[in-house]
Amino acid sequence: MSTAAFDFKPGQTLRCTITTEPLVEDDRQTLMRLMRNDAGIKRALKKGSRDRMKNLYVRSRGKRPWEVRRKSATIAKVTKGESWEMPWFPHAMHDMQRVAKYIDVKAA
Repeated sequence: MSTAAFDFKPGQTLRCTITTEPLVEDDRQTLMRLMRNDAGIKRALKKGSRDRMKNLYVRSRGKRPWEVRRKSATIAKVTKGESWEMPWFPHAMHDMQRVAKYIDVKAA
């Protein structure tokens, strides 16, 4: 896809919707990375991170304190019809071009 398809101004809010689910795991991870730019998803991940650090379990390993860190929640789910808003930044163009066949992008 050409760069003219993503002719947005930096900072402009985009509305992205998943039209088809990718079968390739790399494309799925790219979509999840783009979805994490949504303000609501970002806020939920940050809150979860704070909660995990508050409830950190410390055990002994080799007679030293060892923090057992829990995995973060998967809040950004790649399913058909899922949509998110994100600000446009030019360095995301390559990721957007990579997954352009799976998403519909409009200015919000």
